[in-house]
Amino acid sequence: MSNKLDRDSPLVKSVLALDNYLTELERVGTKINSTDMKSDFEFDYIQKLMTRFAECVQGVSEEVTNLSTQLHEARARAEAVTQGVSRQAELFNKRRDEQNEELEKFRILGEKVQKLNEAISQFRPSHGHSLTQEDHAKLTSNLPAFETQLAVLIEESQGLRNSARNSRMKALEKSAESLAHTLQAVQKKLRDLRANSV
Repeated sequence: MSNKLDRDSPLVKSVLALDNYLTELERVGTKINSTDMKSDFEFDYIQKLMTRFAECVQGVSEEVTNLSTQLHEARARAEAVTQGVSRQAELFNKRRDEQNEELEKFRILGEKVQKLNEAISQFRPSHGHSLTQEDHAKLTSNLPAFETQLAVLIEESQGLRNSARNSRMKALEKSAESLAHTLQAVQKKLRDLRANSV
């Protein structure tokens, strides 16, 4: 909430005017009440005080009405802003849920890529060694499944990247692109294995 008081706002002007009338009403009323009407007094002076007091009463009445109007308008403005914020909160929650859903898809996809990469990596011979006959046979029988899995993951990563781009989720789009690069590396690994398995 702003500490700066907007003295030009109709609501503040109304409150200040009401406060001024009330202060003046009390001041004039105190003078009238303290005047000894039994002794000699200046008739014109009391008449002026009475007139001023009546003006203050009228001013208080008008400013109370004005303040009531200003408060009603302020409440209407606050309600309009609140409705707008409520709509934005709904959109925010929807957007957050969408983002969480997409991030969960990305997490699951990342796990699948990691598992596939680990499965493929077990068939890469260590430096200076070659695959055993058994490993070679296993690799040959698993290659079609690996390739199918990889094709599905590539398609999913492209779908996720496009979805992130369309939803303007920049961080997720970058993460999906990074995952696509990982998949390209896995694809190269798979091609190398296929070439070595022939």
